[in-house]
This record gives sequence, structure tokens and C-alpha cells, in this order.
Amino acid sequence: MKYRFWKLDVHKDARGGLSVINWKNLPFTPKRVYFLFDTKGKRGGHAHRQEKEVFVCIKGSFKARIHDGVRWHSYSMKAPGQAIYTDKMMWHEFDDFTPDAVMLAISSTPYKGTKGYILDFDEFKKICQKKS
Repeated sequence: MKYRFWKLDVHKDARGGLSVINWKNLPFTPKRVYFLFDTKGKRGGHAHRQEKEVFVCIKGSFKARIHDGVRWHSYSMKAPGQAIYTDKMMWHEFDDFTPDAVMLAISSTPYKGTKGYILDFDEFKKICQKKS
């Protein structure tokens, strides 16, 4: 599985909403969690040689674009609990954040700067072509 869009269980009652991410349901063991908020421009725009991630819409909305080495896949993340999993070697980028948008990211690796990142889309495509 190179990428997957799914909806987490969301429970609502008179007190509000609750959504749960069970570590056992993730396709990797989490090593880092971070979140984006007050986002004014495009985020992501890279692929990872080893890192896998899950991106979750917590609040507001944004657009997610994933490239699997062959084609683009676009998703509108517009409800709490919507999530996207990206395996290693998947280009991912996010934009069109609403002012109230919050995106949670769960990573399979600790942060070590941009080591292991592919920051150039053309380089990413060349690497993918060599593997096919």
C-alpha cells in the first residue's frame, strides 16, 4: 500500500466531537507527531526516501495532492477525522488551507533535518522511473 485515504471514527454527542487514532491501526510505529496551523501557503512539496506519514484533518480544510511516481491523486480534506497515509517515496503537498485549518502529522521517523528528503519533483520522477 503506497497511499490510502480513509476516515477515522468520529463520535459526536451534546458535549462535542471525539476521534481516536489507535497506534495499532497505523501501518508503522510512530516516532514523531507534529501539527500545522495558521498556514498561509503550500506545505510539503517533497518525498521521503524512508519516512512514512499519516496526515489528519483536525479542523478547517485543505487540499492534499499525492504523486505515486506515475500520477497525481488529489483529495479535499474538509472534515475532522479524514486522513491520508503516504508510504516512503510518495510526493506529497498541501495547499488551500482555510484560516482555521489544523493538520496533524504522524511520522515513522524522528526529525533529522531534510536528510532523506527529495525536494526536487523532477529528481523524484527520475528515481521512480528507474525503479519501475
